[in-house]
This record gives sequence, C-alpha cells and structure tokens, in this order.
Amino acid sequence: MVYPPEFYLAFWPQIGPLLLEMIHSTITKGSFFNNSNIAIISLLLKKGKEPSECSSYRPISILNADIKLFAKVLASRLEPHLSTLIHVDQTGFIKNRLASDNVRRLLHIIEASNTADFSNGILSLDAEKAFDRLEWHFLWQVLYHMGFGHNFVSMIQTLYNDPTATVLTGIICSKQFPISRGSRQGCPLSPLLFVLSLEPLAQAVRQSVSHNPIVIHNTIHFISLYADDILLFLHNVSHSLPHILSIFKDFGQVSGYKINWGKSVLLPLNSSTGQAPATVATMNISVVQMFKYLGISIFPTVSAIVTNNYNKVLAEVQNSLQKWSSPALSFHSRISVIKMNILPRINFVGSMLPLAPPKGYWKKINLLLSKFIWAGKRPRIKISVLQRPKKSGGLGLPNFQLYHWAFVLRSLSIWFDTASCVSWRSIEENIVKPHRLQDLIYSNISIKQSKVKFGSIITELISTWNAAEKYCRISPNWYLQSPIFFNSHLQLGGRPIYFSSWANNGVFTLSDIFGAEGLCSFLDVQKIFNLPGSSFFFYLQLRTAMHTYGVPWNGTLGLHPFHKVLTGGKGLVSIIYAVLLQASDKPLSLDRVWKQDLTSDNNNLDWHLIWQNLSLSSRNPNHRMIHYNFIYRSYYTPRSLFRFEGLPSPNCTLCLQKSLGTFFHMVWECPGVVVFWKNVCSVLSTLLSQEIPYSPTLILLNDSSGLNLPAKSKRLFFG
Repeated sequence: MVYPPEFYLAFWPQIGPLLLEMIHSTITKGSFFNNSNIAIISLLLKKGKEPSECSSYRPISILNADIKLFAKVLASRLEPHLSTLIHVDQTGFIKNRLASDNVRRLLHIIEASNTADFSNGILSLDAEKAFDRLEWHFLWQVLYHMGFGHNFVSMIQTLYNDPTATVLTGIICSKQFPISRGSRQGCPLSPLLFVLSLEPLAQAVRQSVSHNPIVIHNTIHFISLYADDILLFLHNVSHSLPHILSIFKDFGQVSGYKINWGKSVLLPLNSSTGQAPATVATMNISVVQMFKYLGISIFPTVSAIVTNNYNKVLAEVQNSLQKWSSPALSFHSRISVIKMNILPRINFVGSMLPLAPPKGYWKKINLLLSKFIWAGKRPRIKISVLQRPKKSGGLGLPNFQLYHWAFVLRSLSIWFDTASCVSWRSIEENIVKPHRLQDLIYSNISIKQSKVKFGSIITELISTWNAAEKYCRISPNWYLQSPIFFNSHLQLGGRPIYFSSWANNGVFTLSDIFGAEGLCSFLDVQKIFNLPGSSFFFYLQLRTAMHTYGVPWNGTLGLHPFHKVLTGGKGLVSIIYAVLLQASDKPLSLDRVWKQDLTSDNNNLDWHLIWQNLSLSSRNPNHRMIHYNFIYRSYYTPRSLFRFEGLPSPNCTLCLQKSLGTFFHMVWECPGVVVFWKNVCSVLSTLLSQEIPYSPTLILLNDSSGLNLPAKSKRLFFG
C-alpha cells in the first residue's frame, strides 16, 4: 500500500523513528527493499501530437514517499555547497542564482556586440533527453573528483541501486523493468546531481585553447547553462565550432550526454548578412534571426527582444481575457482570474528582461484589465483603488508597473553585495568604471549621461530608482551610502572629486568619514584608514565642498530608506513591491464623501477597522463584494440614473416625500429604510444582550470603534 505525504505528516511522531531505523538499515545494506524503489510512470499526451506515436507522450514519474524523504535529506545537505563547486556560468537549481541572470548576461553580450567592429555568434544547443541519458558510473566519478566522501556517495548510490519502474495505463500497471541510467524524475536530489554532472563539460569548454570566446568590457564569456539549456558564445565561429564539437563528442562518450545538432541553432550578432560560415551548414545547424531561450525570444538586437517579448505577452493577455469574459463570472472571480492567469505571464517577462516595455504599455494593460473587470461597462471604482491592499480598502489587484519596478530594483542587491557571484556583475562593474557599482545610484548620474556611458540595462535601473524615489516621495538627500568620489553633486572646481590616496586606502563613501556625532576629524579618519598626513589639505577641501553642496557635516547621516529593503534576502521582489504599494496608500476621497453625510453622527471614521470588519461579514467572497461596493457607493441611485438620462426624475422612488434620491437617502434616510434599520438594531440588541446604537457609522460602515463587542459576538454582528 502506498501512503501519501499527508499521512507521514499527520503521524510523524509515530512514523518518524521507524522510518529513521529503516533508512539506517538501508544505508548499511546498500539498497532499498524491492517494493520501495519503484517508480510509477504515467504518460501524458503532448499538445498537438499524434496519439499513436510513443514519442508523443511525456512520462511523469511518481516515487515512493520513503525514497523522496531520504533524497530530500541528502539534497538539503548538498545544496549549500553547490555555489562553491559550480561556476557562475551555471544557474539552474543553485541557491541565489536565477534564470534571469543568464538572460541579463546575454543582453549585455548582444548590446556590446552590436556596437563592436567584429562579428560574434550565439549557439543554442538542443540536448536529447539530457536527464534520462546520464551514465551513473560517470556521475560517481564526478562526485569523487569534486571531493565528496565515500559515505555520502554511498548514500546517493543507495537510491540508484537496482531501481525499477512500471507504466500505469488507466488502472493497469505493466511489469516492472530495471532502470540503468538517468537522473530519477521526481527525486529532489536529481536536479542537483545533474548540474554537478554538467560542470566537467563547462570546465572543458572554458579551458579549451581552440575556442574563441566573446570578450566584452574586459570580461570573457564561453558558455552559459541553465540545466540542459546551453548557450555557447563564439567569436570566430568557423574556427571554434569543430573544436567545440570534439569536446561534446568526448563528453558524450563518457557521460551519455548527446546534442541534437539538427535542432541546435546559431544566431549571428553584428552581421550584415545574417549568415554563418560554411562550417555551420556542414553540421546541419540552422542559422536563425530568433530563438527561444528560457521562455524568452532572443533577437540580434536588444530593442527587438524588448518589443517582441512584451508585445507578445500583451497579445496573449488580450486573448486570454477574451476567453474568460463570460457573463457568469462574478466581480471577485474576475479579480482572481487576473491574479492566477495574467499576473504570472506578465511578471515572467518582467522578471527576465531588466528593461522597460514599449511606451504606453502599462496603460494598455490597465485598460484591458479594467474592461475585463467591469465586463465592458463603465468602471465604478478606479483601478488604482482596486490595486490597494485589502487592509487599505482595495482588492489586491496586481499593480503590474510596480511589480516591474520591483524586478528591476532587485538587481541592486547584487550591486550592493561585492562578494556576489553572478555572471553579469563583473560586466557591469567594468562598464561603470571609475564608479564603484555599489555607489552608482547615489552618484546622481543623469539619464542622458547614463545612456551614453553605461548602455540601456544600467540606465533602466537608474531610471527606475529615480522613479521609485519620486513615487515614494523620497527627496534627494545625503546618506551614509553617498559616494565621495565621482559624485555629480559633490564637486571641486566644477568637477567631481577624486583623490587616489584616499580611495586606495578604502575611503569611498560618507559612511567612512562620518561618526555618531557627524564628520570625523582628520586625525580620526587618518588613524582608521592609515592615510598620509599630506592629505590633510584634501580633507579641508572636501569639508568645504560638503558645506557648499549642503552635506550636514555637523550632524548625523542616515541610511537611504530603500537600502535596508534592498539588502534583504528571501522574497526580495515581494518586499520591494509591498514598500512601493504602501507608498501609494494615500487617503481615499471616500472618507470625505461619507463625512459629508455623517454630520449628525461621529464622523471620525476608523477605516482600518472598517476594512478589517469587512472580511468578517461573510465567508462568501461574492457577499463581501456586495458590502465592498456598498462602502464605495458603486450602486446606481435615482440621482445618478437621472444624470445618465435613465430616469425622468432624480427624486427617491421609494417614498412620497420627493426627497432627492442620493445614495445616503436611499440607504439610511428614506422612511421605509429607517424602519428597517431600527428593527435590525432591536433584533441585534436582543441577540447580543447589549444595546446596539442606531448609528449609520456602525450599521452602514461597520465602524465598531465606539462599540465594545466580545469576540464571540463579532461574527454574529458583522456576519
């Protein structure tokens, strides 16, 4: 009998000790029991493929929970060491390395190649069943060569000792058959073993003296890997390709790895003809002007990459929203469709491309979303209000532009971390010289100057930083991170400051010369950084410049408000997005509208409590939406319908007093409604054994700040 993971979780205190004893026995024995090490394979038909062909099916393997638990323990021990063992060229399945790192590096190579006076090429390789062809004997040798101990390798070998599989068709399982190679699908350890097995190949390519790599900004680029997605960077294609072929052939003979050269493609860069040498044709490699890499369409120019990818996802979003535009969908369901269907698509492109979309892109997205949410009708609530957090009166509708800013600003965590091992950091470090990368955004570089000096990627980051500061109402100021050198807002004789003897001794930013009481004395700075006495005159010049440009050197300086956020770790994009979203959390005009009507009642509304109590009104999201629309007054009244020429009179249609049919009159002042609400207050007072005041603030808005309700009574009152 096969038990699901939930069973282990529920009964872990009883099962855990038994499972540990079984694992110890297995390690001693060197193999699992026959019934444990079986993979059940289900076949899924690929989209648009012929059902009668075996190759049309995608095998999905399910492993025993005992096996997966043991493999997960080994994976958790191995994972922290992968970044040390594996070069920055590989990013797949390695902590703190992202697929977007490979794309950012590729964009730098493409942009630099387009301004160079020589031709380069990018070769995208297609591997045949890469995970399934891995030879185990080769894998064990790689592990031993990398320094793994005999005991650890033996525990891994236990997972690969006589494994079997069976194919599940309907409810019938085939006979078991042995598995003799490949990393096991569904095993938590398999991806880590696979990237380790590819490292010798990457090393061989980097060490090849016959391979001419691409050199940009004094950095050398041979190869880029994300699992089995491999890019080769070639300067002299006709010279390099035969030697590369030899390396892959030798590697394949010992590892089982095989490249399908017929499906591999070459993208020429900075080539007027777009053609490659005859060597490529003899190897049956296609020369293309576009290929897909990690879900992104790659073209010979950065502008084409940005335009095509963003416009493609815009068209996909438009088609998807049209398919979901069923009149049966409720308002809340439409918001959920956007969160689950649209958000991942737009955010994927935004996370992979560190560049701004075409002009007007976010406006088009918002128009599509607004049309979908309101089913083609006139919006009754602004989209900016819907994008607010629920605790602030919104519905948590994603703000895609702020998400894009968050993805762009995430790169600053790499800029600030000088020890970060990311493939593109060295490129950008060389591009911005003589600036230090971690100082650049505090150096007050103009966007125009940045475009000329640093290119589109770094310029977009600086531009987004400036926009985010303005959005969060952070005025330009002096911070501890502000650089002393090459700062446009700190000059001597009309030129940015630089003093080599200070820079060589580690003095770079204001934090280096400021203490708890302000600017340190020269003697203190000299003592800390071992500065020559002859630099005292520069200290005086610097102090004068700081006074001229408004640096408060008699007071203390603080950290930039974004700095702590950007030096965080896990979930950085979500943290940045939350900070940006909070900055848009301005007082709602709704408060003023309600206060105009609540003149006879306590009109100091506690909106935080109102939105909090809204979540208690019902478990049904559609019922909560009724209350939400009520608070926002999005329902039509005789007065509003009269304005739209829907009614002949703006007066109330329920009473004979000829009162103006305003929203407040219809829900509170109309005589028939007054009787209803007084009955409600009477019934609630009886049920709760507590006097419930006849108050529009309490009854209409659920502002219970003036009412002391026990916890048990809150659900009854608000529900």
